[in-house]
Amino acid sequence: MFPVVGITGGVGCGKSEVGRLLAALGVAVRDADEAVHGLLAAGQPVAAAVIQRFGPGVAGAEGGVDRARLGALVFADASARRELEAIVHPPTLDALRAWRDGMREKGPAAVLVPLLFEAGFTDGWDAVWCISAKPGVVQQRLRARGWSDQAIAARQAAQWPLAEKEKRADRVIDNSGGLDELAAAVQQMWKTLVKRSE
Repeated sequence: MFPVVGITGGVGCGKSEVGRLLAALGVAVRDADEAVHGLLAAGQPVAAAVIQRFGPGVAGAEGGVDRARLGALVFADASARRELEAIVHPPTLDALRAWRDGMREKGPAAVLVPLLFEAGFTDGWDAVWCISAKPGVVQQRLRARGWSDQAIAARQAAQWPLAEKEKRADRVIDNSGGLDELAAAVQQMWKTLVKRSE
């Protein structure tokens, strides 16, 4: 049986970068955000349910969901966001769980799940890592992506506080420094996890 790790953390903390580093170590990586994007594509039942609930204004030109329009709507309205999560989370988690459990026989795997704790997706992992970074560093990174302070605050409000995620995780990786520091921390933590799983 190969080890599987769940990776969570705050917005702008570097989950995707950790995923890339793990992939370079030969770990199969699945991103929850990409799984959601697939479910919101044209012809998907989840996309149809989202458009039915939130109206044709969130439909994209190709018939799927326009994620930017949908995001602007739900991140400005907590009740709308909860309704969206009720539609999207169950099939997303089913898909991720099936992929993860199938990987146990094939090779080591990691799943990037921003809302891992919020969605109650805490079962079945060999470890849950929380990727963290200092608030000033996060703000700087997100502003560099073109995010406004308002957009940053809305996204952060939609997640649990980072301190709560850190408390619940098995391991915390501080990604406030450079890429070399992050790579060294990820390699060390992965090596420890593999050794423990042997």
